[in-house]
Amino acid sequence: MTIKHPEDYMYMEKCVLCIISSFFNIFVLFYHCTHAPHPKYLILPQRRFVIYTHILSGVLEFLTCWIAFCTGSERIATIAAIIAILAHVPSAYYQTSIAFGAKAIMVAGYLFAINIHLFCALHLFFNPSSSYWLLNMFLVHNIYVWCRVLYAFFKFLGLFQDSLYTNSVVIASLILIPAVLGVSANMLFLGYVVSSILLYLIIVRPNKIDRAYYVGERTRNLLVNKDVHSNWLKEKARLVRMNKDNELSDQQQAKLVFDLLDEDKNGYIDGEEINRLLKEWQTAENFRNRFFRWTKNGQISYENFYKNIWRLGETSIGHFQEGQNKEGRARARFIFDCLNNDSNGYLDSIEIQKLLIQWGLPDNEVDAYLANDDDKQFSFDEFYHNLKPVWNFAYENMTLKDTDEVLKPVHDHSS
Repeated sequence: MTIKHPEDYMYMEKCVLCIISSFFNIFVLFYHCTHAPHPKYLILPQRRFVIYTHILSGVLEFLTCWIAFCTGSERIATIAAIIAILAHVPSAYYQTSIAFGAKAIMVAGYLFAINIHLFCALHLFFNPSSSYWLLNMFLVHNIYVWCRVLYAFFKFLGLFQDSLYTNSVVIASLILIPAVLGVSANMLFLGYVVSSILLYLIIVRPNKIDRAYYVGERTRNLLVNKDVHSNWLKEKARLVRMNKDNELSDQQQAKLVFDLLDEDKNGYIDGEEINRLLKEWQTAENFRNRFFRWTKNGQISYENFYKNIWRLGETSIGHFQEGQNKEGRARARFIFDCLNNDSNGYLDSIEIQKLLIQWGLPDNEVDAYLANDDDKQFSFDEFYHNLKPVWNFAYENMTLKDTDEVLKPVHDHSS
């Protein structure tokens, strides 16, 4: 006759996982203490409140779980559960909309993990003497830590370069969730994700472009699919027979391609053609939606084309040379000059919007942030005082390179 597993089933295995997770926490916490947080968490007051709540509650949950486990205190275990239920879980739900990675997998997987966290916390609240639910809650709480460690490990090995963040999260979940839900956990997890994807396809019925956006890996640098964008530019360059590209400046090449697209030679490109190209290049949806707010009468001039279309595949910041490490105001000035394409002493709203979209802020939050600025442009002083999360993060994510090399970000995510 079969019997139900007792609560201490796999007790030692769970303890080992908890110890390893706690060890990994040291390095993850050190990293976050020594690196600037991603601007998407700090630009708006409500985002700052939520991320600080998430961090503080996460640390408190970690500590109270360990204290409860070591002392056997039911009161401390109850406090740990309350922290998770009232603070850590709600703040995690709030951040779902700005998750990086492939939305098809990340949103469903993220919600699955949060729901399991809440499930374990509720059980612990009503059974504070149970080490079973205490260990389960602690393990689910540490999925993020395993994600960060796996991300660093895979990046070091050069694995999953096109889907690094998504694979890190999925594998971290597949490691820890079975310790909580048992042998069927991975089937439940994958079934939940697959069901969510199928429901999206059935209900939303996305077209080919929207589907590609839904399943594609979204990193903070993916304002546009750079490969598609680059190949399109090369093809247009071939059509205008640029056999001596190295003898033409970047602006001269852009002007020749612009003239090729300007079929009626009136100095403008039709907006519908640009909109089609933006979709073809798999440009971020919120960038496409607001692009024509920046144009006049739905037509694009050469200046607008060069600034916002031709250079769309480029990174927004440059690189620095050895011996040029900067701090404070000098750091802000360096990033300001990199972003100020016009060299006119101001960052206009287009430059700021492109950067915020590139770094994963939802469309409504970009508007909310700009609503606080009356003239819709930023002087250096405004940039320095009001956008510290932007220039600090941007500078820290620049690789030390020789002057003839191109920037490569230090890491794709800082979530």
